[in-house]
Formats: sequence, structure tokens, C-alpha cells
Amino acid sequence: MAIETHAISQCCWCQQYLIRTEAIPFWTCATPACATRINSWNIAICDTDSKGKVKFTRGVPTVRQMVFLPTPRATVFFERQAQTKYTLFGGAKYVAKSFTLRWGAYRECMRIPNFRVLLLRRTFQQLEISHLLDMPAEAKQLELLGAQYKQGAREFCFANGSLIKAGHCETTADAANYLSSSWDLIIFDEIVTFEVETMFLPISTCARSTKPQVVAEGGGKVWAATNPGGRGAAWVPEFFIEKTPDRERYPEYHPDEWSYVPGVLEDNPYAPKGYRQTLMNLPPILRRQWLYSDWSAFEGQFFEFMAQHDGQPWHVRDLGLVA
Repeated sequence: MAIETHAISQCCWCQQYLIRTEAIPFWTCATPACATRINSWNIAICDTDSKGKVKFTRGVPTVRQMVFLPTPRATVFFERQAQTKYTLFGGAKYVAKSFTLRWGAYRECMRIPNFRVLLLRRTFQQLEISHLLDMPAEAKQLELLGAQYKQGAREFCFANGSLIKAGHCETTADAANYLSSSWDLIIFDEIVTFEVETMFLPISTCARSTKPQVVAEGGGKVWAATNPGGRGAAWVPEFFIEKTPDRERYPEYHPDEWSYVPGVLEDNPYAPKGYRQTLMNLPPILRRQWLYSDWSAFEGQFFEFMAQHDGQPWHVRDLGLVA
């Protein structure tokens, strides 16, 4: 069987270059331990018998078609969200963050009956040109697993009663519309566009569940994705990365409930060839935000501080001085 090796993308655990085959056309790691971690989060269509029960070969489900297999970095996000209530997948542009959160939500919906997900973008236009463009085609991919997309209602439904509701939150009045509902999972895509005190925190209180399986796994969760920069360039890292919000203002903030999974362009083996050069052509601030995942870069700053550049310390330079 022919094996194709990626020229750039490496496994974030063992640093081996990712591979794919004709049988499994997804980029993955060949190292057995890494492959096991990745495969535990897949979505697959399995062969069934006449009674609809999954067939097994040597104790393993017989896969007819693999529908989704996360990248190693996306797997890190899935593992981390299982441990924390609030989990941010952030960093460079084109790490497939939104894609990862959406397919993670599909997996949770198929795994847990009557699972309810609220997927938010700040404006309807942003929602329309992102998730609403992709969800109909993804429903077709999952059709054999009981998925259906209802365009008018902006809902992704599953045969087991699970539901993903896509919405927007442009004003505080929009935020108020969500406060009387309960969700097992709430997703804020491009979280930096949301106001922390009038939108993010109030809506996050609706991530609550009484379903035994959800409760056993830590209760309702909040997922988020974003690039650095934007309105929330200050509060987002304070809560998720530095974990230093004002304790007088937020006395019940618990750092161990919050986590951040950073991604770089090279984590996405599906990125178009030459896309790094495209990002290199951006203005300096955007380049630092979207290519180097630099949260310290913002418009109008006088002094510049950059923690890393191409993976190397940027603010310290060895002058080669000898005492």
C-alpha cells in the first residue's frame, strides 16, 4: 500500500512527519501510541449485520468508511476539553480551528443522545459565510449516521435526538435571547469578537446539564476558537492563557477550569501550499497575530514585544560577550 509523507507537518508529540494512505486518506501519525490517541476521536461508518449491530473484526469495529480523523493538534484540543470546562483552541490562521470544533460537536452529538450544542458567531453575516456554508455538505457526509441539516432553522439534527443550533450575538439584546436556555456545549467561534461581561460570561452560564453522561464527564462545557487580535485581545488571554483576570471583579474564577491549546500553521497538513508566504505578505501586526500567534501584538503600540519568532526567543539576543 502506497504511503505518502507530508513535507512539512509533523506530529506534535513525536515530531514524525505525518502520513496518509489510499485506505485512510487523512493525514495522521504512524507512531502507534500517537495513532491510538488520534483514532480515539474519529468518526467512522461501520459495517453492520442484518439487525443493525456493528460488526467486529478481532475485537475492533469493522470500518467501512472513515469520515473524520483529527490532526494531532486537534486531538490535543479534544483531550484538553475533556479536562477543563472552558477550552480555547487558538493561535495562527488556518489551523482548522473552526472545523475542529464543528466536527468535535458532531461527534459529541452522535455519542450522547439528546445532546444540545449552541454554536455562535458575533454577527449573522459572519455565521452565514463560515459555518452555514459548510454544515449542509458535512450533513451529507454524516447522512448514514443519522445527521440532517435544516437550513431554515439553522439546525444540525441527529437521529438520537441531538441538536446543534447555530446563532449569532451582535448585541446585548441578542445575548439575552440565550439566557433562558440550557446547553450541554456552547461554542464561541472567533471569541475575541465577543464582549466578556455582556456576552461571553452571561451566555456561558447556560452551559449546564442534568444528563447523567454529561454530568459524569464534567458537566456542560464551553469551547472557543480564535486568532489573536480584535476586541477581546486583552480579556481572552487574561482568562484562558495568562489566567490573571481581576480577582476582585471575578472572585469565583478558578484557573484549573480554563485551558488554551495553541496551534501553528504547520499543524494543519491540509493548508494550501504557499499559504505561509501569503501570511508573510501581511502588514507586520497582522503577520505577528495570524502567522506567529502573537497575543502581544496590537495596533497602535509604541514598543514591540514578541515572545517568539519562528519558534525561537525574540526578545533576548546573545551578544557573545565574555566576562
